[in-house]
Amino acid sequence: MPEAIIISTGSELMYGRVRDDNAHFLSGRLFDRGFKVRRHVAVGDDREDIGRAASESIAHADVVLLTGGLGPTNDDLTTETLASLYGLVIEIHEPSRRRMDEFFSSMNRSAIGGDSKMVSVPRNAAVFPNDIGLAVGYALEVDGKILIVMPGVPREMRWMFDTHVMSYLANRFGLIERGFLAVRVAMMREAEVDAAVRSLPALTDDVEWGITTRPGINTLTFLQKEGRPFDGPVLIEALHRVFGDNMLANSSASMEDEVVALLVEKNLTVACAESCTGGTVAQLITDIPGSSRVFMGGVVAYGNAMKTDLLGVPGELIDAEGAVSEAVAASMAQGARMRSGADIAVSITGIAGPGGGTDTKPVGTVCFGFATRSGTRTFSSMIMGDRERVRTMASMQALNTIRIFCKSI
Repeated sequence: MPEAIIISTGSELMYGRVRDDNAHFLSGRLFDRGFKVRRHVAVGDDREDIGRAASESIAHADVVLLTGGLGPTNDDLTTETLASLYGLVIEIHEPSRRRMDEFFSSMNRSAIGGDSKMVSVPRNAAVFPNDIGLAVGYALEVDGKILIVMPGVPREMRWMFDTHVMSYLANRFGLIERGFLAVRVAMMREAEVDAAVRSLPALTDDVEWGITTRPGINTLTFLQKEGRPFDGPVLIEALHRVFGDNMLANSSASMEDEVVALLVEKNLTVACAESCTGGTVAQLITDIPGSSRVFMGGVVAYGNAMKTDLLGVPGELIDAEGAVSEAVAASMAQGARMRSGADIAVSITGIAGPGGGTDTKPVGTVCFGFATRSGTRTFSSMIMGDRERVRTMASMQALNTIRIFCKSI
């Protein structure tokens, strides 16, 4: 299995002002084609740091992919740093220079001094043209290893990698697709998911696996080891037996994707009434294309008066049970369903914090209502974490309630 190291250059990465999307993209592409990515390295626009990162990486990987530092300004230092480090002769790539001149001419401009850096490459390098930008990329052989240099602009780097670099690597290494499976599990703790997977008889030493967790969703990834067979259907069947309805049907879909798809499939409509989540459930649903077929509307009834005026929750019920109660959640869901004409309605009322909690209803207490033509049911959860996590997890729990109901009919 060939090994790779990814180097991202740019002082903006060091300042925390820009996220390193290039390393994320390259890791995924390389992983899918059989590479082991050993590490990500990020350095600023500094000759010493770039040179050290390149030389150390070349010593520990078969391929090093370096992005950034190919522009026209004084802080674009990649090519001149590599030239100094490895004794390279830099020359203009004439086809790219002509294309650059044509580009500037079309805008009634001309290239200035620094622009030539974008079309300067080491002599005898394999050159990767840039049809959607100006800075060209290239590949060098250094100490028997491959060093690939690409622009730092994400759109240009992705185009160059997919158009030129991947085929270059395939020719050098004979890369193959490897067995890979991703599965998403809803509303279970990471430790519970981990324990369940470890109990699977279908999971052998031939399979590497891991868990990535986000609020409400754990993503399991399974990867065949090099040269080993991978029986995906057997593993999926085993996972279904363990996780049941907690397992999402589509490994690449979000919770809200699946909810909308199920509502469409079952020809059902939904409405929501939200308090502590502030409209998050409605936003998640309406973010999905086609949701207008199934989403009737939502009410953000944050204050008690709004719960009464817009949803018909009796004021005396709020006074007796409190706004954060299953009784009020039930009334909110019933009101949302009746006023919208939806087939089902979900409601959320809770204490997101950091203040507002009591001994009997601490921060993180959330009550849910779920109303259908057959009746209304309620449940409560205690969600640990800060305000953002309480709101996010409550929204995911509401969506999951809709999902489970749709799967049951």
